[in-house]
Parts: sequence; structure tokens; C-alpha cells
Amino acid sequence: MPIEKLVDGGFGLGRWEGRIVFVPGACPGEDVQARVTSVKKGYAEAELQTILKPSPDRVAPHCPVFGTCGGCQWQQLAYPAQREAKVEILRENLGRIGKQADPDIPPSRSAADPFGYRTRIQLKTDLTRDKPAVGYYAVKSHRLVPIETCPIASPPLNQALVVLRALFDDPAHRLPSLTDLHLHLAQGTGELQIRYFAEDEPQDRVEKIFTRLEESVPNAVSQVYYSRTGRRRIRGRDYLIDRYKDIPFRISDRSFAQVNWEQSAALIDTVRTFARLTGRESVLELYCGIGTFGLFLAREATRLIGFDENGIAVEDANYNARQQGLANGLFTAKPVEQAVAGLVAEKRTFDCVVMDPPRKGMDRKTLRSLTELAPSRIVYVSCNPATLARDLKILTGSGYRLGRLQPIDLFPQTYHLETVAELIRV
Repeated sequence: MPIEKLVDGGFGLGRWEGRIVFVPGACPGEDVQARVTSVKKGYAEAELQTILKPSPDRVAPHCPVFGTCGGCQWQQLAYPAQREAKVEILRENLGRIGKQADPDIPPSRSAADPFGYRTRIQLKTDLTRDKPAVGYYAVKSHRLVPIETCPIASPPLNQALVVLRALFDDPAHRLPSLTDLHLHLAQGTGELQIRYFAEDEPQDRVEKIFTRLEESVPNAVSQVYYSRTGRRRIRGRDYLIDRYKDIPFRISDRSFAQVNWEQSAALIDTVRTFARLTGRESVLELYCGIGTFGLFLAREATRLIGFDENGIAVEDANYNARQQGLANGLFTAKPVEQAVAGLVAEKRTFDCVVMDPPRKGMDRKTLRSLTELAPSRIVYVSCNPATLARDLKILTGSGYRLGRLQPIDLFPQTYHLETVAELIRV
């Protein structure tokens, strides 16, 4: 079976008996043998068995559990070929879903190092075994794949992971009900946060783990234990201080932060460039989070207001604004859909709107309401080419034209891609 290309989800696309077949682990241009495992309406899924003719871009994966672990999809593909494939997936989505004829897409901004870049990892655990397991789920399952270290995780996270695994090897330091372990590194300051998710384990056992970890990992300034009953125990702080472009940001344990610190700077720069602020504009930021974009934009605008339904992140954003001496940035905790509807009802207008929605993209009604605010420019930050294309189709049919696009590779070894799109009112 010849593999024609890579598609959303990271699969190689081939054809069998007139049907599209998705083959994980295959590379474009390869000829493979694959076993069909599932037949759906219009397509089939298959398991790669033999590579009859390998791609010149095929490389040896760094990770011993690649192909079993569900974290990465493309470690078998050389990094330049990964970047090209992501841009082609973006192009295909923009054309097929977004009806954008031959969009001008520059090469993606590449990561300096396609390994060791993640500053946040979310691990699964099973401490009921004789040999405790820490790792990730297998592809399309809840079966735990134990790992020693993770090649795409930042070295300090792997160092902490080694300590944690050794700690759990001692029966005196196990939390039998622990199911999830989240590690977050503030790359700009070196601070580390560890979050534990379990039942209500005995207080003395939790405190003992806090102490041992603190002794072994000096930069672990924040440890937070969440019980299923809603209790939260904290050792140290419940937040980290990170620095983006040498400006401090507080990130609380229940706030969101990008996983690739170095590429986040490229993302911020691109948003600022596409916004084209001159110091006279009013800016609306949707899905503002901790103010990562907004607080840079506020420096270049008359005023900025931001909305996000995560109240903890909004508290961080306002705290960050105060710490940075920015009086013209105000952030409010409110669902974006309600916020936009309220602004339309108040007949508010904005010169520029910046939005960074989740993977599901924007609500259709909210998008149409957004055009009533009449911003001369919209900057859309997307982590999903399919929903970006869908939303661009609505916006370009509602008084806007697509300007510049810039893909940024925040997630090497995976099919995920971040894209910044500029929309200009016509």
C-alpha cells in the first residue's frame, strides 16, 4: 500500500479497495504492508506491519516506547519533514474546509530543539503494582505505558521524574490511590511545580512525600495535592513565577500555560506583529488566560480588556498587570460567549480583537456577534487547523479578508500545530 501523505491525527493515508486507510507510524512516499483493524463508513484503520520501501525521511525514534505510548506520533519522521507535513495539513484544511483558495503560508517557525522542549507533562500512575508504574496511556486506551524518562520533556522535568519514581519504589512513600502526576517547569526562572491527584490519603503520608521531594528537588517551590473530595493541600506556593521575554508572570496551579517556553516567545512576537498597534487602539482579548498576549499588547494600546471563564487565570492576569505597572489592562472572569454578547448589547467597538480559543474553536454565534463589534483587525491564534479553517470561512464571509498566516511549531514529534491568522475588515 503506497502512503500518499500525512493527515490530521498524525496518520499516514493510503488506499485499499477504493477506501481511504489511516496507518499510524507510516511516512509519506513509503510502500507498506498493513493489517486492517477497523472498517468505518468511508474509511478504514490499519496497523503498520512491514515497510517495503522506506521514506528517505524515516529516522530511528528517540523513545523506546514510541508507537505504544500515545504522546508522540512522528518520532519516526525527520524534523524538517514533520514541519512540511504540518503546513500541508494546514493548507489542505484551509482549502477543503475554509474555502481559502491557495493561501499564502510561509514555513513554520521551527523549534530550536525538537526534543526536550516540553515544560509541562501530565503523567499517569499505578502505585498498586509490586513495581510502581509512572508513564502515559497507550494509544487509544487507558492502558498505562511505564516510562523511565520522556525525550520531549525538559531535562529538569525528567530529573524530577527520576526522583519521584525512586520515591514511589519505597512502600513507605507510596500513595496507593494516586492516578495523575503533573509536572510544570517555569523555564524562565527554573521553578518547578508538582501536582498530585488522588483520594484523601493520610495527611502524614502526604506531608512525608512533600518533605522528601522538597529535599531531593530544591527548585520544587510548589507542591499541590488534590483529593477527589475537592480538598487541596499545598506545600510552598500554589503558583510559579515564569518570565516571558524577561517580564515576570504568575501562573497559578489551576491556570493554563503553553508547554513550549521558547516557542511561546515566537507566538507572542507574531501576535504583536499581526495586531499592528500604534498606541491609539482599543483591544479586546478573548480567552485571555494569565494575560500572556494581552499584557504585551496593552503596552502598545490605549486600553485592553480581556475575558476568560477561568477565574483563577483572570486573577493571575490582573495580578500580572499590577506587578508590571499596567493600568490600561483589565481582565474579567466570564465565559467568552456571554462577554461578546454583552459587548454587542452595549454597542461597544474595538480596533483589534485577539483570540486564542481551545481546540474546538469559536462558537458560531459568538463569531457572528464578534463581527458586530466591528474591529478593523482580528488576530486568531489556533491550535487546530480544522476548526481554524471552519471559523475563517465564517469570518471571511462576514466582512473580513484573510491577511497573513504564520504557523509556529510548538509541538515537535506530534501532528499538533499552532497557527496565527490575521483578518482585516473590508
